[in-house]
Amino acid sequence: MDDQFLGASPILPVKDVRETTRFFTEKLGFETVGIWGEPNYGVVRRGQTVIEFGSKRKEFAGSGVCFIHVENADRVFQEWQAQSIEFVGDLNDRDYGSRDFRVRDNNGNMLIIGHALQNQAELLRESNAA
Repeated sequence: MDDQFLGASPILPVKDVRETTRFFTEKLGFETVGIWGEPNYGVVRRGQTVIEFGSKRKEFAGSGVCFIHVENADRVFQEWQAQSIEFVGDLNDRDYGSRDFRVRDNNGNMLIIGHALQNQAELLRESNAA
C-alpha cells in the first residue's frame, strides 16, 4: 500500500505571499508556479521540490519547518552562500544520517536542505539501539 504515497508539499505560514515568492525565486532559485487570492496563497518549485505557502494564518509565520531533499547539499550550500539569507549553523554530517544545513526564509520558517549519507541506515540503527 505504500506505493499510494507519491510525495508531500509543505504549506508554510507566511506574512506576505508576494514577498515570499520573491524571496524563493530571487534568493533560492525557485520558479513561481502560481499566486492566488488577494494574494493569500502561492506555490514555488525547483526541480521536483514544491513548496506552498499562505498568508491566511500569518500569525503563525516563522513556525514552519521544511526538509528539502537534494542530490548534493554542498553544491546548494555554495550556491546560496552568495545570497543574503540567514544561515542557521553550518553544513555538516548529522548523526541521523544526513548531510545538511539550515536557512530561514524571509518569514523565519526553517528550511533544512540535505542529502542522505551513504551510511544513513547504519547510523539510524545505531541511534535506535538504546
